[in-house]
Parts: sequence; structure tokens; C-alpha cells
Amino acid sequence: MEKQVENNIIINEQLNKFTIMSYNVRCCDDILRYELNGSVNTRVNYVIKNILHYMPDSIGFQEVTISSDKKAITWDSLLKEGLKNNYIGIGVGRDKGKKSESNPIFYNKNKLFLLDQGTKWLSPEPDKPYTEFPPPRDGCKRILTYAILKNIKSKIIYIHINTHLDYKYTQNRVRQIKVVIDFISKFGNKYPILLTGDFNCGNKKNDIEKLDAVPYLLKHGFFNAAFEANDCFNFWTFPSIDYIRNVYDFCKKRGIHKNGKKIEEQKYCDKYCDEERGSIIDYCFRSNNKIKFSKYKVVTDYQICGGISSDHYPIYIEGYFIQ
Repeated sequence: MEKQVENNIIINEQLNKFTIMSYNVRCCDDILRYELNGSVNTRVNYVIKNILHYMPDSIGFQEVTISSDKKAITWDSLLKEGLKNNYIGIGVGRDKGKKSESNPIFYNKNKLFLLDQGTKWLSPEPDKPYTEFPPPRDGCKRILTYAILKNIKSKIIYIHINTHLDYKYTQNRVRQIKVVIDFISKFGNKYPILLTGDFNCGNKKNDIEKLDAVPYLLKHGFFNAAFEANDCFNFWTFPSIDYIRNVYDFCKKRGIHKNGKKIEEQKYCDKYCDEERGSIIDYCFRSNNKIKFSKYKVVTDYQICGGISSDHYPIYIEGYFIQ
């Protein structure tokens, strides 16, 4: 089936279609701070079920623990094992030493071929490993991971870039996103480019009005999938009262959780169940006119995996490449 889009360009909907996800898996075992099914070993099964339900072409993960010790049980090793029949993961840790965090990209090996991949540090010297900007910063080195992928059937090449920005300081997020934009600019308009990640930048009025990473992207020619897709289920991607209701029914001065503990006995409950803290901080952007977003969904489908996989909701996006 063919479809006519802007500038009389005709695309083949099936051949040119892409699907992509962004998924912050929460690195630690204290995932929701509610002491219920919080371990990585438990949650990885939920993550894998979500991924295999949607079967995206590529996935940008954040907070994936990684180790140079091949015997260590990490998010990286668990995901690679659980998804090995369908996906290959690429990416390196942001820090020196045995243990680190990464924001890898996993691509569907049955649909895509990897042409190139790499990591850049979000610093004044992006090509120099383990570098970062001077203070203020959140104490974590930040990176972007990229994969240049070729569709086996359509032969279309696209670039998936995945990142995770500073969680404390607006100033540092802007410095970091400038590095991302500079890297993307080197490709010009040659390939379709998709940017996913946890930007730690909300979408509320005060976030939009101040100069932060997401407004900076929008002002510099990037397009948000949530704004562009006609088929859109837009919702919080980071803790909200609704997130807790999905699992526990009632929260914060409304009763008790299903695990039987009173609210005042729930660790960190007030902090993380506050309705006003719910925000959208996970995104997918396009950087040029070679892409058209058609569907955007915040994945709140508890019934798919039977549990809560992270303290973030993953996002799922569909669209078409325009040649």
C-alpha cells in the first residue's frame, strides 16, 4: 500500500515503516522503593515481555548496568540473554572500571544489519572517553550511543541515537544536548535520524518556558513524536499517582497498598506518589524531514508483562521513512 505525503512524495507504508522504543529500566533493585518485585532478576522478565510484545526495530535503553566481568549478572547480560533470539545489543559503559551504566541500543537482527556504532561522551571532548563538563553537574558522566542500521528488505539506512541527560542541572543538560546536536549535524541530511532517551526535562509549563534540553531541541529543528503522531496515547513517563494506582489501587492518604502496609510505613511513599511529580521526561525526536511519525504510545500495559518493569514507562513509536 502506497501513501502520498508532503511535497508529493510517495512512500510504501509497509516497506518504509519503522518501530522504535525508549526504555529506562532503572539500574537498581530498589526500583519503586516499595519493596515489591523490585529486583533486577524479577523485572528483566517484565521488560523482555514488553519488548517481545511490540517487537520494535530498535530500542534505546537507559540505566543498563554493565561489567567487564563476564560472570557478573547485570542488566546488560540479562537483556542480551533474554533477547538473544531477536536482538543484538551495542554500547559501552560511561565510566572506567568493572562496573558502570550504559544506554545501549538493541536492534532486531532479523530485520536490520549494523553498519556502524559508537559512543560519545557529553563533554567538551566527546571523543575522549570518561570526560564530562565542569560543575555544576549531577556527578554522573553522560554519553550518547549511536547505531547506523540498514533494513535488510527495504535497504533503507537510518541512525538511532540514544542518550540520558543530567538529572539535576538545567545548565548541564543544555550543554550536553548541544554535544548531541553537534554530533547529529555531522551527518547533514543524508540519513533519517531518530533520537531517543531520558532527558530528565519535563513538559510542564515552567519546564517549557525555561531554557532546558527539550525546548532547546525544539527550537533547533527537532520534532517530538508525541506532538506529531496522529495516533497518540500521551501520558506520564515518570512516577505519577496513576502509576501507583495501577498496581496498588490506593495511595497517599487514601488507604493502604495491596501488600498490606499502611501508607506511613511505606518507604518514600509521599515523595514518589505525589501527583505533582508526575512528568514526561522520556522522548523520541526526529532531526530532519526524512521521517514521519504516525503513532506514539506511553506503554502502561501492566497486563502485558504482569508486573511493573521500571520506575519509568517505556514509550513506543511507529512511523515511516521518506526517501
